[in-house]
Amino acid sequence: MAPPTGPRKGSAPSGARNPRNSATNGGKATTRSGVAKRRGAGAVRTDRDGDLDMDGPTGTNGSSRGGRRGNNHSAQSGQASRPPPRSAATSSRGPRPTAKAQQIIQRALNGGPGGMSSRITSARDRRAPATMTLVVEGLMSSKAASNEGGGLKELLTFLERKAQTVGQTARHIRIKKSHIKGDFVYITSTKEDAEEILKVNGFAFAGTTLRISQSADTTPVGGSDALSSTLSSNALEIKQHLRGVLSMRYDVNAKLLNLSALGEDPALAQRGFFNGESTPEKLFRTLMAICEQLFKTPQAKRDAVVSISLSGNNVDDVLQIMSLTDTFPDLVNLDLSQNQFKDIKGLQKWRHRLRNCQTLLLNDNPIEVMDPSYKEELTSWFPKLLNLSGVQVRTAEQVAAEEAATRPTPIPQSGADFRDINGVGENFITEFIQMYDAGRNSLAAKYYDDQSTFSIAVNSRSPHAPDLHPPTWGAYIKFSRNHTKITHTSARQQRLFTGTHLIQGVWQQLPPTRHPDLPTQLDKYIIDCHPVHGLADPTGQNPIGVDGIIITIHGEFEDQEPDTMKTAKRSFSRTFVLGPGVPGRNPIRVISDLLSLKVYNLLPASVSAPASQPSEEVQKQQMIIELCKQTSMNAEYSRLCLDVANWNFDQALVTFNEKRAQLPAEAFATAP
Repeated sequence: MAPPTGPRKGSAPSGARNPRNSATNGGKATTRSGVAKRRGAGAVRTDRDGDLDMDGPTGTNGSSRGGRRGNNHSAQSGQASRPPPRSAATSSRGPRPTAKAQQIIQRALNGGPGGMSSRITSARDRRAPATMTLVVEGLMSSKAASNEGGGLKELLTFLERKAQTVGQTARHIRIKKSHIKGDFVYITSTKEDAEEILKVNGFAFAGTTLRISQSADTTPVGGSDALSSTLSSNALEIKQHLRGVLSMRYDVNAKLLNLSALGEDPALAQRGFFNGESTPEKLFRTLMAICEQLFKTPQAKRDAVVSISLSGNNVDDVLQIMSLTDTFPDLVNLDLSQNQFKDIKGLQKWRHRLRNCQTLLLNDNPIEVMDPSYKEELTSWFPKLLNLSGVQVRTAEQVAAEEAATRPTPIPQSGADFRDINGVGENFITEFIQMYDAGRNSLAAKYYDDQSTFSIAVNSRSPHAPDLHPPTWGAYIKFSRNHTKITHTSARQQRLFTGTHLIQGVWQQLPPTRHPDLPTQLDKYIIDCHPVHGLADPTGQNPIGVDGIIITIHGEFEDQEPDTMKTAKRSFSRTFVLGPGVPGRNPIRVISDLLSLKVYNLLPASVSAPASQPSEEVQKQQMIIELCKQTSMNAEYSRLCLDVANWNFDQALVTFNEKRAQLPAEAFATAP
């Protein structure tokens, strides 16, 4: 640390007292004010406001080192030594303010509207850009809701990115604050950014459609309690006022919401909704947000509001009233007359919306003169539109015919098709169902080997009876390989279990089951069995593959939910691919086993009832006729071929192709 410096030339150090000056004062040192400070054994020195003076001399003779240097220098220069006035510049610490001065400073910092604190806050508020709070609906029903943090981070990133893209703005869109409240996400950003985020309304996010509107409650997220309560009360008052406006404009008998000429409404004008920064677009979004709160469900909206009039609102683009289609997507009648639509582009955003609209009025709009062909275009946009600007463009019969043409034709159901090979399929199914309920480890050891695969897929949203409460899926969902849910290749591979030991391990973790008895309750099953060719030969001797069968069984079973310990009934479908076993083991092995589970539902009555089977001789005659058609052999040789193949039609075709070159010409001649 640098040594202390001495006083200026010709002056004593601040606070020093010359012994000669002390003598002239009667041998007693004096100060400018306060209690005298002892020197050596004398009085204690204080500063102006009574504190101890830390800058006074510290020597026993009453002078400091600097003072001595000052006296010597003064003696050399021949000038009289006189102590200069104390100043902040010549002391290591400036004088402290008095108590009164501290009170004045404190009031200036904190007190009153004119204080420094309020002035700083006001200046900061003037510099800060105006903010807007938006409410976003759809996160809870999206796939992202199961992510860590509820998917909020993914949603905010999506909104910022899409808003910048849709708005084609060079600046970065930024959401300042956000929080989840119930089924809604409240976000706060600058007004400029919020206007761009509103354009993302209706976009698809993680399997759901987002609905974005301006929040009726203008309380900023994270505001102070006093400010929040003030803004909440103001927002509540505005909300109640707008509810009153809606009630006056709603005709309950006609189910009509009349929102025409909002700018001429005296109740809205008196409240100042069209003054300052408020715009008709913001007012309309707020009205739609209130309607969302009034009608909680889509059915409530359909029952309450059938028609809406927006005539005379100076609208030139449906983007300004986009929230209408979000709040009332099933609207039947809409009046847009006496607005400013000039061309079809002003209506482009509604091309895939309002699919149930039957009446659309665009009278007294510039589009009638500037784009007379707009009617054909709009008719193709709205499939149920009957009346466009007072002109009938379709009939109800035409709408019904067009709807019927778009519905897919159902696949005809002809009942179960069971084509077994030497009873292999029947024996396997009968034994499998019994052993799966009673001894799964033994079942896996008998029919599965190191190359066998097993997978399970859960469909928790399958159709079912309305009065049926769906069971829980916790015991199955962790193994589910449903490809609509599991989309990553690594996850799909991990949930495909290969080999006897892995399959046994999975089966042990699945709840115990009880299937209906197959021989006595065959009506509770639908079973298909078909031959299949080209399966891999486990011995490696046949390069073109070996024959097997594929079995699909639909049915039901009961199990016990691990969480609730209640008995649950589920529907299932199970598909097996069976082939020859490895030498030295069971002659039949399971190559592939796919189990699909869904909510219990009755089997179709038309296919579940056992159909009357034709007699054995009739079946043989049908097979002879079919073989004649496919091989051109006569009936005699066709019967002989089927008899050699033990009346297995597919095997008879294989035998014919192998022996065709050896057959005599008479095999293809018509029998007399």
